[in-house]
Amino acid sequence: MKDVKHLFFDLDHTLWDYDRSSQETLLAIYDEHQLVHSDVSAKEFLDTFYKINNHLWHLYNHGEIDREYIKKNRFAEIFNQLGVDPDRSAQASHYFLHHCSTKPYLIDHAKAALDYLKERYRLHIITNGFTDSQRNKLTYSGIEGYFEIVVTSESIGAKKPSPEIFIHSLAEAGAQVTESVMIGDNPTTDISGAKEVGMTSVLFDPTGQKKSVADFEIQSLLELIKLF
Repeated sequence: MKDVKHLFFDLDHTLWDYDRSSQETLLAIYDEHQLVHSDVSAKEFLDTFYKINNHLWHLYNHGEIDREYIKKNRFAEIFNQLGVDPDRSAQASHYFLHHCSTKPYLIDHAKAALDYLKERYRLHIITNGFTDSQRNKLTYSGIEGYFEIVVTSESIGAKKPSPEIFIHSLAEAGAQVTESVMIGDNPTTDISGAKEVGMTSVLFDPTGQKKSVADFEIQSLLELIKLF
């Protein structure tokens, strides 16, 4: 793309494989709490986690709850819905928070795309995740060194799609909006948020089924090599 100098990436579901990492961690919790000996199947446990977790993150992204609410209530709600003693949820929450973010798994072709792009552009992260967890993900997956700045919603008190987090990130990177591109998987937080401040946007959607106002859409991170 002509005149582009800065690429801003979302992290979860765009570069870091949240689904694989969370599933591996959740299955360890399933065994640890001996849910295998209850009437709750592993699939039911995973499905309940994702349903409740997605709902809580939706509320968090819209400013209706904070980080502490998620930490305190996520597994309590899951265990309660499954009929498991909610008093056991604090241990599960602690395990998830301390182990999931240390998984090294990346989305297919993430490293290949980053290797190519790093030689040609200045790369950055804008994420709604928690600062300590997101730093862990970058470190343990081996991609921390690719990025000049990492901006988390927690660190500046503003979440995507709010214009504030994009404006702050552009300023911290020393980037003009006309020379910057946002790449992410979420049509609302990543794409609509970036478009609102005038950034070019790229939707990463392996399914090819999401609706968005993105300027470009890709189904594989390898397509970034052709696009840029």
